[in-house]
Amino acid sequence: MTFDNHTLETVKKERILITGAGGMLGNAIFPYFSSRFEIISATDIDVSEPWIEYLDVRDTATLRRKFAEFKPNLVLHLAACTDLEFCEIHPTVAEETNAAATGEVAALCDEFDVTLVYISTAGVFNGLKEGFYTEEDEPKPIMVYGRTKYEGEKLVAARCRKHFIVRAGWMVGGGSIKDKKFVHRVLGQIVSGAKVIRAVNDPWGTPTYTHDFALNLFRLLESKQYGTYHMVCEGSGTRFDVAQAILEICGRADIELIPVDSSYFESNYFAPRPISEMMRNAKLSALGINLMRPWRVALHDYIRHEFPHALAGADAQAERRSRQERRKRALAWKGRERRNSKGQRKADFDKKD
Repeated sequence: MTFDNHTLETVKKERILITGAGGMLGNAIFPYFSSRFEIISATDIDVSEPWIEYLDVRDTATLRRKFAEFKPNLVLHLAACTDLEFCEIHPTVAEETNAAATGEVAALCDEFDVTLVYISTAGVFNGLKEGFYTEEDEPKPIMVYGRTKYEGEKLVAARCRKHFIVRAGWMVGGGSIKDKKFVHRVLGQIVSGAKVIRAVNDPWGTPTYTHDFALNLFRLLESKQYGTYHMVCEGSGTRFDVAQAILEICGRADIELIPVDSSYFESNYFAPRPISEMMRNAKLSALGINLMRPWRVALHDYIRHEFPHALAGADAQAERRSRQERRKRALAWKGRERRNSKGQRKADFDKKD
């Protein structure tokens, strides 16, 4: 974005409220927005960074007080319950977070004349369409997560006039600390010395690189063309395709990649998932602002910048990294995602209650 002096001064006075700033997408969005806007309040229920302040969006009274005191001009509503298995086991928590709280945020945005950006998901579709989903297709979610996110979409559309509903695909990003998704799990196995990696080859989707998403979001905001948009990288593939691309990028022809169907991991990932979550950015393209790169190009950029230690022939300095740092880089895969005993994740969630 480029600004003349008058516009630049106006932009500097904008007040940006970000909910759920502590997650993968928030970690990517915050640096871009903080470089362009002087007044930002980044919030989350997990205060894991010094620039994050505590806010539970389910607390309606505190949420209203935040709007009244901070007086935002733009709200980026990223806060959500995104773990599909957790949502299946705790649908009430998912409903409170993804739907009810989103409705309150939308109503407050309208009351205070604030532009709202609500981040949604490809999971609102049932996966039965042949080909790519566009913004014209009717959502028909098949799991709790998708259903509650779609309820959030409907509440945003009904309660806030100045809104952007932006659907993302399979998230890629977050680096070694924030990335808890598939790409990091594969990279964790590579770093840990795995000789065989298994990846599912039946569900299809479209990866979304968080940094491309953040940059494209600026262009969408600048357009002031409110409505519902898809914002995913170009192309599609299965998680087997993504894993294969990771091995190619890392130069790891020595690791065997075995395709499996979804039933192989069903004890850990038991929530229903659409067989296809492929999306196309039809409305962004129509506006001439579809800046999302092909997912393989974005993935290459991500791994080269964030995970150089996973590349074959890493330099000696990278190889001498401390054992503690190497463990930190593979945190997600060495944690609960590595457990494969039947029902282990369900038992862990039950304990949290």
